[in-house]
Amino acid sequence: MSAMLVSATSALGFEGLAILGDSSSTGAAAHPKLEFDSKVLWDVFNGAIDLRVDPSLVPADFQASVGSLEPPTRVGPSTRENDGGSGWIWHNFSQKISAMTLESHQLSYGYLAGRKLGIPARDILIGGENGTTSRHAWIHAARLVGARNRDLPSKVVFFYTGNDLCAQSFDDVIAASDYGDELLKGMKYLVLNGHADARGTKIFIPGFLPVTTLLHEPTILEHKIKLHGEIVSCKEARDRLFGPKLDQTKPVPATKVESDLMSDPRFQVFSAFMPPSPVLLCPTLFGKMAEDSVRQSLLANRVRGFRDAQKKAVDDFNQWRGLKFPAKAFEAVYIGVTETIKFEGSDVAGDCFHLSAAGQGKVASAMLTELR
Repeated sequence: MSAMLVSATSALGFEGLAILGDSSSTGAAAHPKLEFDSKVLWDVFNGAIDLRVDPSLVPADFQASVGSLEPPTRVGPSTRENDGGSGWIWHNFSQKISAMTLESHQLSYGYLAGRKLGIPARDILIGGENGTTSRHAWIHAARLVGARNRDLPSKVVFFYTGNDLCAQSFDDVIAASDYGDELLKGMKYLVLNGHADARGTKIFIPGFLPVTTLLHEPTILEHKIKLHGEIVSCKEARDRLFGPKLDQTKPVPATKVESDLMSDPRFQVFSAFMPPSPVLLCPTLFGKMAEDSVRQSLLANRVRGFRDAQKKAVDDFNQWRGLKFPAKAFEAVYIGVTETIKFEGSDVAGDCFHLSAAGQGKVASAMLTELR
């Protein structure tokens, strides 16, 4: 069952949880059947692979809390994103398709944590979007403000952790100070345009995840995925830039089924829509560089910079709110424990980058103490 897109119910504040962020927040790629293989994705889009979530897929520590896996509220694009043209239609369409085929909301850290806290599924609002960065923080905040007539839940999480490191070159990666400014802009948007819960609304900023672990953790490098019909390790996939195997022997002719698929105009359009390799999506993490150790050092330093910027954004927000809006019950809180989560092979999805259900569970567990 897919999540609801927007709830029109108005409430004078509610004990709920909103998740604003990137693909980690939507549960993208967390389903074990979803692999970064063009034919697998094609079968998913055509409904040949069932991506419904059943309780057995939920991490053990959360199975007693999720009940019958009622869907959370999926908050779609707000009127602030309406360009008045076909772009608005396409944006809503692509969001709907993404929610149906790439996202497993009941396996996302926000859903797992929210249900563990006893929050009804309908009061867990997912307002992030796959592929977005901190620059979308205020846009996602606008979605949340519009979801229930400006009334906000008691807990809001801003968690942009991964895509902000992605660019065509490291020089194009967002500066740490700009990253913090974007988060601050999103938090201020809530105060300026929304109504805090009557008991107060806390805004949580979890520390940037240790995503550079993906580049050197042995169990992640050994993790097996399906790629171009083969079962390969994440290390081999990265060494090949997620391309087909380069074999000097005579290639095996395609079967009739494969030939029919490749010649299908729908598959050609689909292949253009879905990049065949994460290298195209994130060269700074998956592309080749002359000195791998240099790349890792640059990325690690930027992650540390992001974390410092997150802490500064929290302090600046609390000071700004106290001076400008002392009567408004908003408070920002930094969650430092997410900085040190140890990810292993079973915690990454079938593309060696997104979080699996197990990885999502680790993030939820790390956040729970602060969220309580």
